[in-house]
Amino acid sequence: MEHKVTKEYSSERLDFFLHSKYPDFSRNWIQKIIKKGNTLVNGHKASASKKCKTNDTVIFNLELPPEISLEPDISLGEKIKIVFENDDFLIINKSSGISSHPSHTEHDGTLVNWLLAIHPDIKSVGDSLENGNIRPGIVHRLDKDTSGVMVIAKNQKTFLWLKSQFQTHQVTKRYLALVNGSPKTEEGKIELNIARSKTDPTKNIAISTKNSGRTALTYWRVVKRYPDHTLLEATPKTGRMHQIRVHLKAIGLPVSGDKKYGEKKKDPKHLGRMFLHAEYLSFKLENGEKFSFNTPLPQELEECLRNIPFVVK
Repeated sequence: MEHKVTKEYSSERLDFFLHSKYPDFSRNWIQKIIKKGNTLVNGHKASASKKCKTNDTVIFNLELPPEISLEPDISLGEKIKIVFENDDFLIINKSSGISSHPSHTEHDGTLVNWLLAIHPDIKSVGDSLENGNIRPGIVHRLDKDTSGVMVIAKNQKTFLWLKSQFQTHQVTKRYLALVNGSPKTEEGKIELNIARSKTDPTKNIAISTKNSGRTALTYWRVVKRYPDHTLLEATPKTGRMHQIRVHLKAIGLPVSGDKKYGEKKKDPKHLGRMFLHAEYLSFKLENGEKFSFNTPLPQELEECLRNIPFVVK
């Protein structure tokens, strides 16, 4: 695969830059691939420690670690519900605790393993097919601990169309998030660039400067107020990794139950997972037909709200 180095990764190590492109794989694994000598920067072989420059062209052929499994697995059927299906795509409601696809930390038991069990042909749908595609049919992802609605492409034509719709922000997504704290206004927007953390490549950070990171925009509005928490509707207009979680943390309203970005001591005591749910998804197909789907809050999140004793009017 060919990648262009953007300004935010200028002067960064080559392995760090490639890890930002392939976050599902460890830097150690990426370093092993680079060491084989097949990774090129501007046409020349490069080491993992080479410092990148803006506009460098990097050729990198990802190889799958041997422990990653793409074996079909039907066992997740009770945790993944089919909402709608036709010849082109599948709409599912994913439970919390399920990763979208295998990675170096989640070798199997993912949404992809389930998809390959019910639709074996999906293995030929997606990006990077020549490298052993680990995301067949996956057009967009939900974090492991996020529940809710997802669209899965069943053929390559639909995959490419939906991918372009997500990339050009033509898809509408809405999430429900319980946050720790209370905003002063009833609605607002967060327009902060998002960059990879240099101390922990599995995390992102929000930054105020426009000169680095990637642009990100999230709208939010209050749905219901509680004494120490607020239920928000969040609408991301861009699709950065962990965007809602990072943006809400940046304005002092971390998502309740978020182990990576949150504040455990302020979480509702009875909450057993991250309170982030993808409730709505809307998109158009190439023929102009529009589809919209809603998924209700799962039972455990409904119970969490019921157990918060008072609602602030």
